[in-house]
Amino acid sequence: MNWLFSLPIIFLLLIILFYFISRKREGFYEIRKLIPQLFSLLFLTLLISFLNINFISDIFYSDKLISILWLIILLFILNVSIKIIVFFLFDFMLYTKEGITRIRLIKDIITIILYIIGILLIFNYFLNIKITVILASSAVLTVVIGFALQDTLGDLFSGISLNFEESLKIGDWIRIGEYEGEIEQFRWRSIKIRTIDNILILIPNQIVSKKEVLNFGHLNSNIALRLKIGVSYKNSPDFVIKTIQETLKLINPVLKKPAPMVMVSDFNDFSIEYDIKFWINDYSKKDIINNEIRRKIWYAFKRNNIEIPFPIRNIYIKKEIEHEVNKEYIFNSLKKDEIFSSIDEKYLKQLIQEHSEINLYGKGETLIKEGEKGEYFYYIIDGEVEVLKNDKVINILKNSDCFGEMSLFTGEKTSASIRTSKESKILKLSSDKFRETVKINEKMAKKLSEVIALRRSKLKELSIIESEFSQTSIKKESENIFKRIKKYFRI
Repeated sequence: MNWLFSLPIIFLLLIILFYFISRKREGFYEIRKLIPQLFSLLFLTLLISFLNINFISDIFYSDKLISILWLIILLFILNVSIKIIVFFLFDFMLYTKEGITRIRLIKDIITIILYIIGILLIFNYFLNIKITVILASSAVLTVVIGFALQDTLGDLFSGISLNFEESLKIGDWIRIGEYEGEIEQFRWRSIKIRTIDNILILIPNQIVSKKEVLNFGHLNSNIALRLKIGVSYKNSPDFVIKTIQETLKLINPVLKKPAPMVMVSDFNDFSIEYDIKFWINDYSKKDIINNEIRRKIWYAFKRNNIEIPFPIRNIYIKKEIEHEVNKEYIFNSLKKDEIFSSIDEKYLKQLIQEHSEINLYGKGETLIKEGEKGEYFYYIIDGEVEVLKNDKVINILKNSDCFGEMSLFTGEKTSASIRTSKESKILKLSSDKFRETVKINEKMAKKLSEVIALRRSKLKELSIIESEFSQTSIKKESENIFKRIKKYFRI
């Protein structure tokens, strides 16, 4: 009888131990959940201990009651023991480096096997019901259940096979048939995946084991994507490949390393097919990135007169409908500008009519990068651009505004970046052609330097001009610009 009182003490010590362990270490919450069951065991063992005291047993003792209490205690001990074993085996010892616990399916199977073994042992040794009798009487029932649950058991064993292969893991992005998404959970009968549209799909394990499965890895792992595009035979492959590669460099989600590749993949009836291979590190955004690439390529092709042909074999005469821009209107607008009013009208008209080009730019395209040598002057025909300093928007330019004038007159590096904020039609003048066409004398250079100095003093308020000019007067700055113009045009 004395040993019975040691059982409550043991359970009390376990309660204290589990409580302090669960408070000291993260991830031991499952252990803390066992404390109420240990309190139940403490109460039951105390009850049995008191019932076995001589003077109490004479009044309340009952063999049947004691047997029921012991059976309840054994079942509680079985439950607590299995949960402790499973916790330390799966949630503690086999915890992976990535912080993802082992597959839940295997954990559940081991738990059920342990429960079956424990219950059979209780039946055999405590209730004196032989295991062989139980197994023999349930053989026919097992066969019937096996046939009824054939598909379910097939899913179960397929799931076990997939788990042991470890080819699929929670967090992987996979494609099975028409379904594509991120693995959220392995279940008894199925794999749970969440699509890019946040739709939850359950795919039976048998289908997964029989069908071809594409595993793209975790969302943050690098993966290559491909796009195909057909281009007219009149455009040379080298020029097309160069245009596509330069466009890809300006799209941020496309990784710089490994570098994108553009290859001629086929000669079709009406076009040359190009295969574009590029790398990204977030597969869930592939549709957005593909859209951005196609959009930017269209604008780049439009600017460079690269044609995407129609799949038509008939002979036809195609008349290109151009949205002509009145260059006479642009000439008149620039003539009113305080900078270009200093230039002889003959030279300015020749520049606009013969040496300018009008391009269409999509939203988000960079025209000028801060710190690079300027090569062009730009005039906004229709659209809107942002002026950025250190990646911060400091000004907005709209229709009839111009930028890049310092590239024409001094050839110095740009002091800000320019990026389109919506689709824009922009006229572009080359600084080289400007030098070849416009004859600038010393008097004109002097006037230009004064106008540019005055304009740059206004730009200081927007923090576009570097700080080296902040302490100089407009007159001093005008002299500096005058010297640069003379040197640039060799006056």
